[in-house]
Amino acid sequence: MVKKVKKKKIKIIPCLIFLLLIGFFYLIGSYIYHMPIKNIFIDGNVLLNDQEIIDLANLSDYPRYYKYSKSKIAKKIKRSPYVEKVEVERSFFSVLKIHIKEYKVLLYDYDSKEYILSNGQKIDDDNISNHGIPTLLNYVSDEVYDKFINKLNNLDDNIINQISEIKYEPSSYDNGRFLLTMNDGNYVYVNIPNFKSLNLYNEIYPNFDGHIGILYLDSGYGEGSEYKILK
Repeated sequence: MVKKVKKKKIKIIPCLIFLLLIGFFYLIGSYIYHMPIKNIFIDGNVLLNDQEIIDLANLSDYPRYYKYSKSKIAKKIKRSPYVEKVEVERSFFSVLKIHIKEYKVLLYDYDSKEYILSNGQKIDDDNISNHGIPTLLNYVSDEVYDKFINKLNNLDDNIINQISEIKYEPSSYDNGRFLLTMNDGNYVYVNIPNFKSLNLYNEIYPNFDGHIGILYLDSGYGEGSEYKILK
C-alpha cells in the first residue's frame, strides 16, 4: 500500500509581505545612507570662522550624511593649531552639530611678531585681532617663559583683557618679575609666585580712589599689597 505524501503549500502572501518589508527597509536604509548633510551647526569657535571649520572637515560640498565618521570629522578639524577639542554630534534630519573648544590667545609677542596660545604654541597669523590681547614687549628668559605662560593661562579672561602691555623686568633678587600696564592706566609689578593675585585686581584698584598708581603684587598678595599713587 502506497502512502500518499502531503505536499506543504507555500503561503505566498506572507512571503510576499516579508520580501516587500526587506525591500522597503533596504530602500529606506539606502536613502538615509546617501542622504546629503542638510545643515551644519557650529559653536564655541572664535578664532576660526564657520567656513574655515567646514573646509577643514572637508564638508564644504555637504557630502553624504554618513560619508565620514564623527571621529574622522573631529580628526580633520583638529589639524588646526587653534583647536584644542572637537565634539561631533549627529542629529535628526541630516543635521550635523560641531562643538569646538579653541586654545586661548594669551598675548602678542612684539619681538617675534607672533601670537602665543594657551598651550605655548606660537602662531604667525595676520587675521587675529590685537583687540583685548596684551602685548609682550621684550624677551623672557627660557628659565621663566613656560612658568609665565602657565600663570597667564590660569588668569581669568576678563583680567587678561584688561592688560595692555607686559614687560619682563627681572631684579637682582627675583628673575620672575614683570611690569604690567593696564588699560585703565595703572601699573602692576607682579612675579611668578603671586601671578594669581592678579585675579583680585578689580577688588584692589578702587583703593586708588580714581588716581593712577603702581600696584606692587611682587611683594604682597591681594588687598594687602603695597601701592603708590602717581597722579
